[in-house]
Amino acid sequence: MRVAVVTPYFETPRDWFEQCHRSVMAQTHPCTHIVVADGAPEDYVGGWEAQHIMLDVNHADYGDTPRAIGSVAAIGQQFDAIAYLDADNWYTPDHIASLVELHRETDADVCISSRTMNHLDGSELGPCLETDGAFFADTSCLMLTRPAFRVAGAWAMFEPQLHPICDRMMMHVIRQHQLKRAFSGKTTVAFRTAYKGMYRLYGVTPPPGADKSGDDFLKAIDYLKHMGGPDLSPRIIRRPPGGQVSHTD
Repeated sequence: MRVAVVTPYFETPRDWFEQCHRSVMAQTHPCTHIVVADGAPEDYVGGWEAQHIMLDVNHADYGDTPRAIGSVAAIGQQFDAIAYLDADNWYTPDHIASLVELHRETDADVCISSRTMNHLDGSELGPCLETDGAFFADTSCLMLTRPAFRVAGAWAMFEPQLHPICDRMMMHVIRQHQLKRAFSGKTTVAFRTAYKGMYRLYGVTPPPGADKSGDDFLKAIDYLKHMGGPDLSPRIIRRPPGGQVSHTD
């Protein structure tokens, strides 16, 4: 399978972005990295083995418009699958290979991995407490194959209020389209988190720089429910090691 990995970026710290790109280049199943500058292209990316799409303006939609544009570029180049990776995250070397093998075993339209949650310095907090491959999967855990390409444009079609929960919305769209899903259960994505509440969930004091409150996320959840949409609130599916959980446990 010819696989493209789409990464939007905007003012991402260089060392984080370089780690992201290195992880794509280190995949045991070869893939092409399509990086999309969301209004602030970095000169150093020109020296990478990557396709570099540069947009003139920042869309301020959590990378959704760049994801859609990168997806269209991959579709136009006749790739067989599109995976996603945020610029502050990274893959383990077997990420793409494990999803390609999952597709071969199941013929699923959408193949999904799990993830670890990581400190800003890259060290691991623990496994994701919510990823189940059915209700929730992070953007960086998704790989769409050709039958699922028809939903790739949905990234740019969400209402502005819903972009903070774009990963949940995409999973909702995938379910609505009755696309066949398969979940590897493997933690092949590392997610660098700046959300204060996430550290507290694992029983850890938020480090300096972990300054995201999650208010935009909660407002999006409430907006969707108010508009008569589904309840996409987080659902804890496993207990954090040494941490505390809420009533959703």
